[in-house]
Amino acid sequence: MTTPGMDEEKRQRIIRASVEEFGQGYALASTNEIVRKAGVSKGLLFHYFGSKKNLFLVAFREATAKLQEKLLAWYEADKENVPGDIFHRLTRLALIKLRLFQEDPTLYQFLAVAIQDSPGDVKQELQALIDTAAEEGMGKVLDKITFSDLRPDVDPRKALKLIQLVMDGFQQDYLARKDLASLDWDQEVAEFTEVMDILRKGLGRRDP
Repeated sequence: MTTPGMDEEKRQRIIRASVEEFGQGYALASTNEIVRKAGVSKGLLFHYFGSKKNLFLVAFREATAKLQEKLLAWYEADKENVPGDIFHRLTRLALIKLRLFQEDPTLYQFLAVAIQDSPGDVKQELQALIDTAAEEGMGKVLDKITFSDLRPDVDPRKALKLIQLVMDGFQQDYLARKDLASLDWDQEVAEFTEVMDILRKGLGRRDP
C-alpha cells in the first residue's frame, strides 16, 4: 500500500508510530505523539491522511495486510509439504500465528485494541476489513484440505467451524492480554496443541 505523493520511508514511520500510539486505545491516542515519534509535521500528517479516523483505518488495514502476507508467505513457501488433513493444517496455521504474535507484540496489541475499543462510527468499517481479509486468506490456506480423518458421522463444515471457533477464541484471549511480550510462548503452544488434540480425539476416526 502506498500514499500518492508521499515518501514511502516517511509513510512507514507514520504507520509504525500510529500502531504504537493507537495500541493504547483510539480515544487516548494523540496525533501530536504520532508526529513526534514519526519525526514529521502535523500539517503533513493531515495533508496525506486527512483525519485521525482515516489514519486509524489505514494503520489497521496495514496491520491486517501484514499478518495476511506473512501467513500466505508461509503457505506458498512450503506448499508441497503443507499437511492436507483438517487437524494438522489448522493446528499448523494457528502455531504460525502464535509465532507472529511473539515476533511483533506491538502490532498485535494494536489489532486487539482496535477491535475491542474502536469508536462506534468505525466499528462497522473495521469488521468489513476483517471479514474480507479472513475470507481471502482462509480460502488459500484451506485449499485442498481433506476431511478423511473425521468420523463418518461428523459434518465437515461443522467440524471446520468448531475448530475455527476454538482458534479464534485462543487468538482473542492472547490479544486481550495487556503484555503479549511477557507470555510464556512454549506454555501457550503446549496448551493450544493439547486442546487441538482433544478436538482431534473427539471428532476424528477411532483407530481399529
